[in-house]
Amino acid sequence: MHFLAILLLIVGVTVAMGAGVMALSYALGRLFYMQEAGWPAAASAEARSRWEADAEWYAALPAWKQAVSAGWWLTNRILWAAKGYR
Repeated sequence: MHFLAILLLIVGVTVAMGAGVMALSYALGRLFYMQEAGWPAAASAEARSRWEADAEWYAALPAWKQAVSAGWWLTNRILWAAKGYR
């Protein structure tokens, strides 16, 4: 029983840390996007141009910024995929 409690504690802490890292990554990615791409790009009315602009912006980032904002990128791509963009 003690082993099971320790195992669940380890799994719980790992999941909580992963969620925290993804949340921080999303927040930093959103901050970078709003600073560099600007509000007009984020509020663009035409969805296809915004989808392409997001991809171009992310590809142009230095490697460290891409790594830090991977949570934002993953969320962004999932949301666009739900709208039918690939």
